Amino acid sequence: MSLTPAIPLSGTLPRPFLGGRPVSRSETVMAWSVATIAALLLTAAVLFLTNGGRWFVVETPSMGEAAPVGTLVLDMPVQASSLRIGDIVSYWTPANPDVTYTHRVVAIDPDGGIHARGDVNGAEDPWTLTQENLVGSPVLLVPHLGWLFRAAPILLIGTLLIWALTSAFTDRITRGSLRIAGSALTVSYAAFLLKPFVNVTTISNASAKGTVEATVVSSGMFPVRIDAVGGNTVHLVDGEVGRVTIHELSHHGQYQLMSSIDLDPMGWAALIAACLLPLLFCLAFGRVEAVRAA
Repeated sequence: MSLTPAIPLSGTLPRPFLGGRPVSRSETVMAWSVATIAALLLTAAVLFLTNGGRWFVVETPSMGEAAPVGTLVLDMPVQASSLRIGDIVSYWTPANPDVTYTHRVVAIDPDGGIHARGDVNGAEDPWTLTQENLVGSPVLLVPHLGWLFRAAPILLIGTLLIWALTSAFTDRITRGSLRIAGSALTVSYAAFLLKPFVNVTTISNASAKGTVEATVVSSGMFPVRIDAVGGNTVHLVDGEVGRVTIHELSHHGQYQLMSSIDLDPMGWAALIAACLLPLLFCLAFGRVEAVRAA
């Protein structure tokens, strides 16, 4: 005679397992949250794209403060006849078919030809634009958000790798702390590669009688201080243009610029707090888990 094991009638369903251990409630909530956000973003993206929308990330500082490097550009189709001087337009040219320019309209010919230029560029773009060149006109310019889009592949791969490697740990405190530390390391690696916080681009040089005047633009998210060795100092915010005059040049006519973060006391406090967040999360997570275990 064989006996069949009794099935508990408590109404509790068996919990799913991940890497040989039960999936925690926090992991389930996080998974559903990520799935919901992804579904909403995907729906919005499909609606935007099906209506002719295009999106780009600004990669050069040619538009200055109007669209700094890292700005997310959301374009919708536009008719050439509706453009006016001062409008911002995105376009492509047969000379560089893989590049999309987002510049400001500076002139319109009587026959409808359009001329554009970046706000910090010294000369007009060398093309006369027609309707076939136009990609669209920005309906939204979101500063800094483009950095997140550029970093998304690194962050996604890093997060999946960290979660996979830490799934074997059955101790919740160890697993959670490793995931927090790994996420911070992934963000740091993305920042190291992309340099979104501090960056300076020299856009022109003019020399006369042993002196060089360099025109520079900040292309990072943080305010910066630019010191020219043997010259003056300028303070710039994202997309802002400044000029430094250097009187001390090397034997080969070269000069040196140094850039550093230029935050006020509140800004430094916020930056330090942000850097301490992973540690605080680890401490808080360990405390919560210790209380649950007790």
